[in-house]
Amino acid sequence: LAAGVFGADSATMGVVAGLMGGSLAATSLATKMTARAAANTSPEPFSNWLLSFFEDGLVVGVVWLATQHPVWFGAALAVMLLLSVLLLVVLFKFLKAAWRRLAGQGATAAPGA
Repeated sequence: LAAGVFGADSATMGVVAGLMGGSLAATSLATKMTARAAANTSPEPFSNWLLSFFEDGLVVGVVWLATQHPVWFGAALAVMLLLSVLLLVVLFKFLKAAWRRLAGQGATAAPGA
């Protein structure tokens, strides 16, 4: 009903909701993948296990929060989205620096190597 005030029909709102949901899913997947890649550099298995248990517990907690306290869920979602974007920015800078270092080492190799 509120969408009608702004001149949007249900199909338009469906597309907007799909785009927003897809963007949120892509951001969360990218953050999870980068966090998992960082944890996999550790030689001991416990950090990977703890990260897996934390992810599972977070899913249960967030689903409970969404169903029982939707306003608090909205606030938590905004905070998690902000942290996710900040983490992606930091990890992207790290990736660029690592890529430059690797490219620099390849340029100093012997021509016949």
